[in-house]
Amino acid sequence: MDLRALLTTHLKLRHLVIVLAVAEHGSLVRAAEELYLTQPALSRALREAEHAVGASLFERTVRGMVPTPAGAACLEHAKAIVGHLGTLRRRVDELNDPDAGLVQVGAHVTGANLLLPRAVARLMAEKPRVEVRLREAPPETLIQELGSGDLDLLVGRVTDHPSTARLRLVPLYREEFRIVAALSHPAHTLPHVSLPDLAAYRWVAPLANTPLRDELELNFRNAGLAPPAQQVESGAPATLRTLVVEGGFLALMPETMAIAEPNVKILDLHLDGLAQQVGLLLHPDRPLTPSAVLLADKLREVADEMGRDIGPDAYTALVDPGKGPTSS
Repeated sequence: MDLRALLTTHLKLRHLVIVLAVAEHGSLVRAAEELYLTQPALSRALREAEHAVGASLFERTVRGMVPTPAGAACLEHAKAIVGHLGTLRRRVDELNDPDAGLVQVGAHVTGANLLLPRAVARLMAEKPRVEVRLREAPPETLIQELGSGDLDLLVGRVTDHPSTARLRLVPLYREEFRIVAALSHPAHTLPHVSLPDLAAYRWVAPLANTPLRDELELNFRNAGLAPPAQQVESGAPATLRTLVVEGGFLALMPETMAIAEPNVKILDLHLDGLAQQVGLLLHPDRPLTPSAVLLADKLREVADEMGRDIGPDAYTALVDPGKGPTSS
């Protein structure tokens, strides 16, 4: 890296912040309001940024300010740089006050019901002044927020997929997704459950362009079936549960979540490719803050307990730690 050349660059942090604001709002007026700048001052700073980069970063369209290809490249780096600076500030704050801190963690269905809550509880017991912000959203949104520095780490399904190609993946334990239905669902009365039988029912499908959705549809195709005609797409655990319990939908649910939910029952059908690694999804270049490192340690502790080779009695202990396997 040519450090001397960087000393002479005209591209400043304020330019990157302005580029991010214009991209977010799609309007010079709204970006200026967000940053408490006049529009002429913001326009001048944007021209300075374009001069420093050596290319036009936005074009005016009927849909507002749209990034050019150079602008899209600039945005990708700007998000990373601003995210790094935010993490640096929090790391220094925690070095000055080791008992305090902030961890921002995202979760999507997998790991959100047992793994993450138990790890957070252990973290808070050890460091009560640490603030934890939990974020549940679709995987694509969480990955974008991890890249921009709005999240320190993600907890969820760890698998090779285009959406996770740029992340550092740390597997913690293995779990299977199972097909679930409400206790009164007619599928439970089938003498032998098969995918052709279940294709006729309504489904809550995983979000499009996720590994789980791809694998579910692959199971239908391999069985010579089209995906269910009546389906709702959702990745929110609360919505999924309500649709299953009250709406009569079938759905895929992590096995530990299904066992812990008294109002649903697992159907006796295993689909191919739905056993999964649950773990951490991390930014490949951004170090964790001390509090985030501690949470990662707690997640590993809980995952080790959940990931043992366990039988039905031990699953009772998994969902109710007060009850364990009995020995004869």
